[in-house]
Amino acid sequence: MESRLDKHKRYIGKLEKHIEATRESSRYSSDRFDILIISLSTSALILTMGFVNNILETSPNTNPILLKTSWLFFVLALISNLISQVSGYFTNTYEIKISTNLVRIERGKEPKGKQKRFIIWSSILNWATLILNGLSLIFLITGIIILVKFYSEIP
Repeated sequence: MESRLDKHKRYIGKLEKHIEATRESSRYSSDRFDILIISLSTSALILTMGFVNNILETSPNTNPILLKTSWLFFVLALISNLISQVSGYFTNTYEIKISTNLVRIERGKEPKGKQKRFIIWSSILNWATLILNGLSLIFLITGIIILVKFYSEIP
């Protein structure tokens, strides 16, 4: 039968593994999503800006407002994604503080800082990161749709 001390040590070990897994997981998923959004938005901006003069010269009846609107959405996707990077970083920083304090508490030590405040800030920043990532995805998709509409109107 497992002693109370063994359960305690196993719990602390799980918390420490959680800290490391959270670090790795957040890095991986954030990197993949952010690389995708930034790559697609930047590529669309660069490609369309490079061809804009040729398109508008050969098709004078084309509506440049659609093209400029798509650019706006690509830029908004980039900006919201970059801001989400910052909020995601701070979310993970607070999550690490929370878990580190749980380990300290389990070891009979005083937590560093105010645990309740860390939890609140982590929750707020996590929510903000999710919203910003969602917005960046919506902005990217909207920009692509508007860009396709622009190209579909070229005679």
